[in-house]
Amino acid sequence: MRVRVPLRQGNAVAVVVELSQTAPEGFEARPIIEVLDSAPFYDGNMMKFLQWAGDYYLASPGLVLRAALPASSRAPAPKRKKKAAETETPPEEEKGGDPPGTGEAEQIPRPTPAQASALEPVVEAVKAGRHEVFLLHGVTASGKTEVYLRAAAAALDAGKSAIILVPEIALSYQVVARFTARFPGRVSVLHSRLTGRERTDSLEEVRRGPRIVIGARSAVFAPAVSPGLFVVDEEHESAYKQEEHVPFYHARECALVRAKLEGCPVVLGSATPSLESAAQARKGRFILLTLPDRIDQTPLPLVEVVPMNREPAGTVIGSRLAGALKDALARGEQALLFLNRRGFASTMLCASCGSPLRCTECTTSMVVHSAENRIKCHWCGRQSPIPTQCPACQAMSLRPIGFGTQRIEHEVHELLPDARVVRMDQDTTRQRLAHRDLLEKFTQGDILIGTQMVAKGLDFPRLSLVGIVLADLSLALPDFRAGERTFQLAMQVAGRAGRRERQGLVIMQTFAPKHPAIVAAAEQDYWKFYTAESAQRKALGYPPFGRIIRFRFTGSDRDSVVSSARSLARFLSSRIDAKTMVMGPAPAMPAVVARRHHWHLVMKGPDGEGMRKLAKEAVGRAESGPDAGKVQISADVNPLNVLS
Repeated sequence: MRVRVPLRQGNAVAVVVELSQTAPEGFEARPIIEVLDSAPFYDGNMMKFLQWAGDYYLASPGLVLRAALPASSRAPAPKRKKKAAETETPPEEEKGGDPPGTGEAEQIPRPTPAQASALEPVVEAVKAGRHEVFLLHGVTASGKTEVYLRAAAAALDAGKSAIILVPEIALSYQVVARFTARFPGRVSVLHSRLTGRERTDSLEEVRRGPRIVIGARSAVFAPAVSPGLFVVDEEHESAYKQEEHVPFYHARECALVRAKLEGCPVVLGSATPSLESAAQARKGRFILLTLPDRIDQTPLPLVEVVPMNREPAGTVIGSRLAGALKDALARGEQALLFLNRRGFASTMLCASCGSPLRCTECTTSMVVHSAENRIKCHWCGRQSPIPTQCPACQAMSLRPIGFGTQRIEHEVHELLPDARVVRMDQDTTRQRLAHRDLLEKFTQGDILIGTQMVAKGLDFPRLSLVGIVLADLSLALPDFRAGERTFQLAMQVAGRAGRRERQGLVIMQTFAPKHPAIVAAAEQDYWKFYTAESAQRKALGYPPFGRIIRFRFTGSDRDSVVSSARSLARFLSSRIDAKTMVMGPAPAMPAVVARRHHWHLVMKGPDGEGMRKLAKEAVGRAESGPDAGKVQISADVNPLNVLS
């Protein structure tokens, strides 16, 4: 239960996890000011799950509880006085529940033979209260959501809750609409953009009885009544990994453990499963279910690979893509242009001295945002007007280098001045509900331009053309997952094309047409990619065939950061066995953010449990070492990001 307790100069919300009849020695217990709950906020299974999360992700119990309890529950707002005209229950839209216009019951379609085959073992496991893990591998538009809907219905029929995880709730309003139409009044939505009051209302709904809970990664901690089903949609998505602060948990991993404790099944759905999940299916630990075809047998889109080295230097939209855009719009159809880089240009370069515009607070280039006439650092947020003079040599010869979504928008307006264009990236979606508003605007538009936020979960009947402007953008990154990310993004965004009667067309512009990830994406062959990628991973001992733990070191004093990193590396190296390796330390990318230095090192080996124990000991020693207080040290178990 949550309680309010005196702490330092004020009060804080704490969680009572155990009762004792005696006080600890050398410690004077202070009285609890107020008990905030009339019943346990979390039950026994949930407390076991939270304890596991702390042990596994090397985080203290307090930090795990802080991640599990939403901000509104950590600091309950004072009771409000109701005005005379105020209703007892706020409108659904205000609570983050049913979106407008979705309260009517939908026409329930009959499942296809493939959907029925996939559903049978899932529903059986739900009814039996049996823990099993299902990997639902379905091509884009194959009807995975219908499988989720019917499995959730089975959970509700059994008097159980269903927790549906989606990568980014703001981008999944179509999924939310499907669920609220199928189950009016029985869906609660949890995500970070709710106000404190909205989140509190949703949590109270969740705790009152069996419901369907839809949310992003933190919804894995939802205090749902009797969970009977977990679904992780787009299970491969990196958004499920918490990378900003401790604990660095992964919602997919957490869902698997929590479902095991609850004795219920998990469905992991994706058109491009993570190598970790695919490997488990290959070993027989996960049950593989497949949806090999699109609903109504609509063919997968035709994919063309266009080598950009045949185009004039500096070309953004090649001749083939430009022609296809004109043809699509002439037929009254829609197009999507994808580039996973925002802004107008990557930076500005001086033609006289060759110096790029760099952030004075970070070791990164300033990105050009022409729409606002600003240059911005995407790391620390520093910005200023676009300069006309080079800061290094004062020459008037600054030129934009590279391109982003704003440049694509500019090129499209020049190519098709009458086209109705919608741009969707981090710069256009800062406002609450901006994602939904932009997508609703696109229903009447012609061309959608966006970053990875448009690569998944979108279904527009008239969208027949997808242009991947630079398919190999991330391949050059020094990251063992670069190929996997490239393949997944290309496949996911390609899947937006031709989801109705007409076969879609996907044009992939690339400078690496022979790369295995590009070839497999063009052939839309997941298992071909898996075979090639897993062979490399296995040879080098990378996940899913090995384990890695990444240590991060951050501080304002570079010498202290480097010293701490090297000291921890020496300690690890003295304790590991012959099968385990310590890589680094080295500067992270970028090495300096907001004048704070960032270094890291990676421990790689086959023994995940032994590595976690050693990592916990190493961090404990470092936190009491000579650089304690000067350097922040953290350990990330199973990191997805090994660069920044």
